[in-house]
Amino acid sequence: MTITKLKAKNQITLPSAIVKRLNLKPQELFAVDIENNYIKLIPVELKPRYTAKQLKAIDDIVEREKKKAKKVTAGREFLKYIKKNLT
Repeated sequence: MTITKLKAKNQITLPSAIVKRLNLKPQELFAVDIENNYIKLIPVELKPRYTAKQLKAIDDIVEREKKKAKKVTAGREFLKYIKKNLT
């Protein structure tokens, strides 16, 4: 077991042995939780919200619609609009 210190901005340094063992990379994201009296750090991978095809469709829609000033609310309506306009 290695001891590490909580720094002024609530930061800790992970021991290099743990970083190597879990193959962690800089900017890695973690879910943080408490279980009993232990702090759990779980590496997580975020998946992009939109596919490359959807992002291209968004760009196309923006170009096409920017002069029309059509308002589409975020969420389901927006996703429905993107799917409808995927061509």
